Order: sequence, then C-alpha cells, then structure tokens
Amino acid sequence: MSISSIERYREWAQKIEKDPLFTAELMKLEFADDLVRLLEARGLKRTELAERLGTNRGYVTRVLNTEYNLSVETMAKIALALDARISLRMHPREEAERRPRSSTPSRTVRRREREHEFIASDKPARVRQSRKP
Repeated sequence: MSISSIERYREWAQKIEKDPLFTAELMKLEFADDLVRLLEARGLKRTELAERLGTNRGYVTRVLNTEYNLSVETMAKIALALDARISLRMHPREEAERRPRSSTPSRTVRRREREHEFIASDKPARVRQSRKP
C-alpha cells in the first residue's frame, strides 16, 4: 500500500467516525452482538425471544441483522424480555483517544466481559483456564 493510499484511508476513517449514520449502525451492530451472546448464554432460540416479545421470529431476525431501526424503547423491551439490563452511555472522545490501543483487552474490558458473562447467564460464570503454549 502506498503512502498516498494510507493517507487517503486515514482521511476517510476520520471522516466516517464523525458520521452519525455510521455511529448509529455501529451501535446497532454492538447491540445485536450482545443480544446473540445473551441468547446463547441463556440457551434461547430466536423463536423463544419472539414469543417473549409477543412478535414473530422474523422481527427478531431483522433486529439481529440490524435491518430494523432500533429505538431505545425497542432495546429496553428486548432487554426486559431477557431479564437483562441495558446501558447507554456517552464518553468524551478525547478520553478514548488518550488510552493506548492494544490487541490484548485491558483489565477493565476483561472484568466487564466477566461481569457480562455473569449477568448474561443464570449459571455461575465459567472459570477460564489459561492455556500454556
């Protein structure tokens, strides 16, 4: 990749990060990803979630495929149907930019993943054993 291509990519990335539609789509993807994990952790199928919501399986599929324009109310209904808690927070962009980026999750991320796993399951969180190379 040439230097000019890299610069064009960086310019595009900076521009897209400020696009409200991109941000909204990213939030919908994150919600769908969390929903899939929660369904798997609880051993539920889309049909069961649809029954809890009083709708059909196609609706759940559209939510998971992010084809549906999710409102906060819709996300809350889904969370309540799964006896889950939903959180929508805003953080200053500078805060995220100051943190060093790493390919390994931070302690906070790993702790939140464990908390999510605990919240997502009625069963105790699994203890992960470290793998030795």
